[in-house]
Amino acid sequence: MFGGICPVTRCAKKLLNGPCGGSRNGKCEVNADTDCAWHLIIERLSAQGRLNQLRAYVPPKQWQASLSGGPRKLIREDHVI
Repeated sequence: MFGGICPVTRCAKKLLNGPCGGSRNGKCEVNADTDCAWHLIIERLSAQGRLNQLRAYVPPKQWQASLSGGPRKLIREDHVI
């Protein structure tokens, strides 16, 4: 569906339904050294003639149903004042 590029692992914001709109020149707004995952996905699907696959809606992840409990917040005690 995403041309072999996983938006959950490649997108800094974990967006499943398209780019955030903050990328510039194909680079992520969170880290300018990183390629925008959605730019890569769109470019690859365009080259393969499969861009229409992105019309399908992907619902947001329901973290409460996940065995992992969802995203974690790590607090390092050595960094706490």
